[in-house]
Amino acid sequence: MAAKSKSAQDKSAKDKSPRIAIGFRVKTGRATAVVMAGPASAPRVLARKSLQLWDPAVPESHQPWHAEFELPAEESARIVPKALEAVERVALSALRDLVGEVETGQGAIVGISLVAGSATDPESIHNPHMRAHAREGQLFPNALAAAARTMRIPAVTTVESEVFASAAAKLGKSPGAIRVAVAEMGRAVGKPWSAEEKCAAAAAWITLAG
Repeated sequence: MAAKSKSAQDKSAKDKSPRIAIGFRVKTGRATAVVMAGPASAPRVLARKSLQLWDPAVPESHQPWHAEFELPAEESARIVPKALEAVERVALSALRDLVGEVETGQGAIVGISLVAGSATDPESIHNPHMRAHAREGQLFPNALAAAARTMRIPAVTTVESEVFASAAAKLGKSPGAIRVAVAEMGRAVGKPWSAEEKCAAAAAWITLAG
C-alpha cells in the first residue's frame, strides 16, 4: 500500500485535533479568556489569560466615552477617534497573539464566545456618565468581535445574566448543573478560579457544543 502524501497526513492530523473554543468575559479595557478543548461532552480547560484591550500610549483608550463628555468639545473631537482606533488595534493584536499561542500544536479553534455585561442600548440612558459606562461596556466586546471577523473566526456575543442558561439549553442540562460542572473545571487549573473565569468557561462550552 502506498504511503500517504504529506498533505493527506496533515489533513488526517488536523481532523484528529481537538476542537478548541475560547470564551471571554469582557469588561472595560480588559477581558478574561478561558481556552477550552472538546468534545463538548467532556470539556477541559487548556489555559486562562487576562487580556489588556487599551493602549497605555493613548490613555483615553481605557475609557474613550468618558473622555467624550469630560473633555472640551474640540479636544474630545480630536482625541476620541484616536482612542477608539487604539481599542480596535489592541483588540486585534491581543486576539492574534492568543490564537497564535493556542494553535501552536494544540488544535483548531472552532469559534469564540464573548460575554458582555449588558445589552441595554446606551442611547436610551439619559445620564451622560452612565451612558458612557454603557457605551464602553459594548465597545470592548464589539472590538473583539470585529477582530474575530478580521481573522475569520466565528464569534457570538451574549450577556452575563444569560450565559449559564444559554449553556444549559445548548447542552441539555440545568443551569445549576452547568454551574457545578464549570466550578469543577477549575480544579484542573487551580485557584483562584474567579467568577469571570467561570463565566468565560461557560461561554466557551457553548461554542464547543456547536
